[in-house]
Amino acid sequence: MDSNSINLVEALQEAEEMIVENDYVSARDKLIKLQQIYPGMDQIGSLLKLCEVLSAARFRLSGGCDVDHYWVLQVPPSSTFSDVENRYKNILEALQALRRKKFPGAELAVELVEKAFAVLSQSESRGKFDLERSTTSRELGYRMVSLDLISGDENKKLEISEPLLHTNSVDNFPSRDYYNFESDRRAEKIEAGQIWAANFKGSSRHNYRYMLVYLTSEEEAVWVTWLKPIPISASERRWCDAGLPVSCGSFGLVMGMTSEVILSTILSHKCSWVHGVVEDQFEIYPRKGEIWAIYNNWNIDEWAYYSLETLEDCEFELVEIMSDFSKYTGAECAYLAKVEGFKCVFERKRIGGSANTPVTIQISPGMFYMFSHKVPAYRFVGGEIDGVVEGMFELDQLALPDYMISGINTEKTLETENVSKFSCTTSRPIDLSSFDPRWSANDFCGGQIWAVCCGKDFMPRQYTRIDDVISESQVRVTLLEPLLMVDTDIEWNLTCGIFKAGETSVKIGISWFSYLVQHQRRGEYYEIWPLKGEIWAVYKDWNGKWKRHDHDSCRGQVVQVLSDLTEGDGGMIRIARLEQVKDYLTFFQGKQCDGFDLTSVVSKAETLSFSHRIPAFRVPGIGKHGIPESAWHLEPNALPTRGGH
Repeated sequence: MDSNSINLVEALQEAEEMIVENDYVSARDKLIKLQQIYPGMDQIGSLLKLCEVLSAARFRLSGGCDVDHYWVLQVPPSSTFSDVENRYKNILEALQALRRKKFPGAELAVELVEKAFAVLSQSESRGKFDLERSTTSRELGYRMVSLDLISGDENKKLEISEPLLHTNSVDNFPSRDYYNFESDRRAEKIEAGQIWAANFKGSSRHNYRYMLVYLTSEEEAVWVTWLKPIPISASERRWCDAGLPVSCGSFGLVMGMTSEVILSTILSHKCSWVHGVVEDQFEIYPRKGEIWAIYNNWNIDEWAYYSLETLEDCEFELVEIMSDFSKYTGAECAYLAKVEGFKCVFERKRIGGSANTPVTIQISPGMFYMFSHKVPAYRFVGGEIDGVVEGMFELDQLALPDYMISGINTEKTLETENVSKFSCTTSRPIDLSSFDPRWSANDFCGGQIWAVCCGKDFMPRQYTRIDDVISESQVRVTLLEPLLMVDTDIEWNLTCGIFKAGETSVKIGISWFSYLVQHQRRGEYYEIWPLKGEIWAVYKDWNGKWKRHDHDSCRGQVVQVLSDLTEGDGGMIRIARLEQVKDYLTFFQGKQCDGFDLTSVVSKAETLSFSHRIPAFRVPGIGKHGIPESAWHLEPNALPTRGGH
């Protein structure tokens, strides 16, 4: 056997191993190169067909109900029945040899091809499938475009769905000032598995912002699957139903909606992300040091009834993220202003022009839909260009609205009284996205009220007021003391009622902190009550006669608060019992009896029975794992212990 034959055998073995390991992209690339060298070799063609069929089956229509049969047979929807039949026979013939050898995946590929032919070869079934396919494309704002077939056959195209994107030509914008942002979007920097953001322009008519790269090529294009936002609250659902764009939160893949995109016209920047509780979900939030655009005068409930056309005329503010966004605490941001004499250079806004007083905004946890999009930025270190100093930014003009780079300079100062309309800090953070929050010093500021873990069972029952951040790992706090509502000698930590700052000041490690407490400040007093939507642990056998009791031995139960404390008649709170979802330790759902939720009313005096709040959040898409969508995921370390509290 000569050296060429040996190389061929080795290359085929490598391709076969890639297919067995489901690495169809690498196998396809290797087989195409081999086919160019050995164009008449049937084994290469058979393996290539197998690769393409199995790869096509990975991408399903909306809801994951079925594969795209046109992709499987590699024919466009405009194909005649004769075209479909010829293609079916061609692929089936190529697969039969592998099927006889019982090559892994060959049997499945044959089943997929036969099913595709069965659907597309009959008028009734094909018409039904075409309707389902086209409906999916319309629902997601996609148009049909003609692209080269995966197989690379000459003069053959395949229509697939691509988002309706509108991007102005780069020639319409001024040249860059200093940094070349295009260098960050070069083809060699794009890899499968990365998530990229699409270009933003003020006149864009699309609402999808992120795409998962699954196939790269040597040309200036990549194949991607788009990400769809997963709303949780009613306001977020209305926003998404209106087709408005979402740039922060949880996202899932829109399987079956895959397209080829041109790098130079669509990609903006590579995203930082983490997996959600469910593996196939992605969490994307602003991070410290990034620059983001936020909607001016944003209101989620009002804007949810707008259209994409309405948002075309909206204005933005640019902010620098001062701390990683957390669904526990939100994020502090500093406003940016344009530097005179530059197209895209910005710096922090200052109150009254003071060099030491930046204008900031605290964006609370439930307001992350306020973020429009991230703006790629280069942070100057000083000396790069005359007129710029350390801390200034050059921003990517492709991510800026036209009016920001049209030569109109924004004000560099902002009076204090004009800042109040942006200080939206009153919304209550009901849905939390992550446990084990890993607090940093940036999450704390003076005057905040936090719950910290204490006692034998280390539950979040002690309230504290932040006095000072000492270091990256320690915070100085003052302990809050409760004002008893009844004449009793209770000896455990009360978590509901009226509190005041005590005389005890201590240093606490940031790992002790559980959650930021929502409260009402009345002079020197703090009112803290269970709020609608929160999850709490309550003492199961509590009664008003308790005097001295070892609460650590009490049995506990979990409840959801259905209403805030009412005024008058002594005050009342409505609660609903929760129970553990079978086989899932940290998931809880409403407990029912004969089909009815078990609810009850707790008087203001009976709120002594509330042990502590349990941080909790809902997990979108959890239903496919057999867990009710309405179930809550509870902080494991705050759950009542079995047989005890």
